Amino acid sequence: MSNDEEFDEQPGPAGRSGPSVWLIAFLLFALAGVIFAFQNSEPVPTEFLWLDGQFRFWVTILASIGLGIVLDRLILTWWRRARRRD
Repeated sequence: MSNDEEFDEQPGPAGRSGPSVWLIAFLLFALAGVIFAFQNSEPVPTEFLWLDGQFRFWVTILASIGLGIVLDRLILTWWRRARRRD
């Protein structure tokens, strides 16, 4: 038997190849976040509930984004449960 007879070439997956658009977008946003953090490292006065103090600007922004994500998840969970009941 020759090598050509032993190897059965299978067709590859249809469509595009390479990294997904979502992966590229994630990496670009992550890079932008790292650049933002390095450029905004000075302390700023921050007040939230019982927390008063000087925090780095990027920490304040990150905390705001985190609170926004938690609020989004809570509202989305409530919305889905409300729709299931109907």
